[in-house]
Amino acid sequence: MTQNHRRLLHTGLQNYDHAEFEVDSPFFSQALQAHRCPCCAIGLQVFEHELETKPLKPGYGQVRWLHLEICLACGWWNFRQDHESLPFEGPREISRSTWWELTHALQSEINLGSTTLPLELIRKHLLRRWEDRKLISAQQAEDLVASLLQEHHGGQVIRTTANANSPDGGIDLYLACGDDGTVRRAVQVKRRIATDTEPVDEVRNFVRAMVLTGSDCGIFVTTASRFSKVAQGVPDLAKEAKFKLELELVDGERLFEMLRATSATMTAQLPPRVEPDQEWLGGNGRTILARELFNGDIRGWA
Repeated sequence: MTQNHRRLLHTGLQNYDHAEFEVDSPFFSQALQAHRCPCCAIGLQVFEHELETKPLKPGYGQVRWLHLEICLACGWWNFRQDHESLPFEGPREISRSTWWELTHALQSEINLGSTTLPLELIRKHLLRRWEDRKLISAQQAEDLVASLLQEHHGGQVIRTTANANSPDGGIDLYLACGDDGTVRRAVQVKRRIATDTEPVDEVRNFVRAMVLTGSDCGIFVTTASRFSKVAQGVPDLAKEAKFKLELELVDGERLFEMLRATSATMTAQLPPRVEPDQEWLGGNGRTILARELFNGDIRGWA
């Protein structure tokens, strides 16, 4: 039975004319005028980036500031470009005005319990809500780990069963590396819902499975935040044992680091003039990179 875990996810953007906003054309006009999120009805947070510009000449203008109002809860945002101009005659005072084209985020409702939800959307959502990894299915967790390990280590993923719920003999998949694909790492994936610490029992079972299948190298991955102290000592014991096994442990925190690292190279839909490595200034005086602001978990900025 498919469980219902619905969430809002930023899946695109839409440009609109400021004249539409002035006549309350966009659905979010009234909410934005009150500086509140049209999806969550909570206050929007302001961030700004100042572009590198040349000194203005009289009678000229240029875009200088990028302005963003964003919901820290669901990630909906509204973006504008502010223009500066210097009159040709009269007082030589620089004026600031809003550029005619504005941009807002497009939100889509996704169901994390859906077995047909694309992996790309799962990864994008977990960047903002890593705690929701407990809501995805065992198959989705295995697919997520397979994609991250493949991007992190390289090589080719070879599955041992048709799906995550089939008996696998203690090994979920192999990561084949090397030019001929002969260097293999056995991989076991454990999705944890109720516990935040991975006990030693499953790690030992995985070591036994490695011995039985003749696997010299292995990666044990858990979505739990950490391994128990006893479990953390297993790789050293396995290395010094009779079979000289090489075992790597990947916990939930490390898995999230891998997700962030591999997602940093993904092409993101950003508003005009926004670059991933731009520094944006928040109302509290702290700075944040654009890729984190638009795609990461920013709830701590409240």
